[in-house]
Amino acid sequence: MQITILGSTGQVGKATLREALNLGYQVKVLVRSPDKLGDLKEKVIIVKGDLMDALSVEKSLEGSKAVINAAGGVREPDQYKKFQQIGKILIEKMKQQGITRLVNISGAVTNLSTEKLDFKRKFMKVFVSLFYNRMKQAQEGIMPIIEKENDISWTFVRAAMISNKTGTGKVLADDKKMPGTTIMLEDLGKFMVEQITSTEWIKKAPLVASK
Repeated sequence: MQITILGSTGQVGKATLREALNLGYQVKVLVRSPDKLGDLKEKVIIVKGDLMDALSVEKSLEGSKAVINAAGGVREPDQYKKFQQIGKILIEKMKQQGITRLVNISGAVTNLSTEKLDFKRKFMKVFVSLFYNRMKQAQEGIMPIIEKENDISWTFVRAAMISNKTGTGKVLADDKKMPGTTIMLEDLGKFMVEQITSTEWIKKAPLVASK
């Protein structure tokens, strides 16, 4: 099966890409700088372009059955508006090509329209706003765009603090409360890829941490 991974040069994207390749998926990526893929460059189908360019997104989705969006905020202004636009372009192009499965990275402090943050996550939101505000803006920009789409089988994977330590091989997931404080990058990549064929978390936003 061919899938498309967006944001594949970031830390979450690379971990997800490695896991997808290990499981035998044919992977298409949309990147601005192919050299950032490192040793993975020769193992994927590369479309050079930008998430804000509709034609580039369209080309990156051609032939794929599912999409994993691991793109996050960068050190540029207006991340909220930028990711609103990215969400609109992505949904439009997925619909045009009949792709219904979307797995999207998110954060523990980002909430769906139907839920409220508990005290612990409210406290975390203050911390994230201070130190990772652009990332938070990106997540808050794209989530409402995707959430309202009835024709898209979306899953938002809301990760705990990410660690580069060796993965445990086990992920705890809960859509009501944070099951832990940390998730290993390797475990997160594996969980993201597993959602391509899983139906457990469709139209849900699991909070995930390593066991």
